[in-house]
Amino acid sequence: MMLQNQQNQQNQDNQNQDNQDNQNQDQDDQNQNQDQKQNDQNQDNQDQKQNDQNQDQNNNQDQRNDQNRQNQSQQQQDAKISPQAAQQMLQAIQAREKETQDKVNREKAAAMKSRQKEKNW
Repeated sequence: MMLQNQQNQQNQDNQNQDNQDNQNQDQDDQNQNQDQKQNDQNQDNQDQKQNDQNQDQNNNQDQRNDQNRQNQSQQQQDAKISPQAAQQMLQAIQAREKETQDKVNREKAAAMKSRQKEKNW
């Protein structure tokens, strides 16, 4: 009987030890799960922060591109002249060219006149 009690006590002790081991294992598993969840959350936060930074950079680039397009459009509009202004410039250039041609022709005529005087004997 005593032997059976000792054996029962030992079985009980073994079972208690197994239960304790199982509880410890469960606790370790829970801790690992919590650690994994925390790591996942940290990674998600880092990913979100990187996505936000990328989005900000893209928005800034879009704004710069829009501003460049507006500047180019403004410069193209500034470069255009009215038809009346173009006509006036053309007339001024033609008048200047006529004056230059007249001056050259007068100089040629003067040179020819002086030449004729020398040869006229």
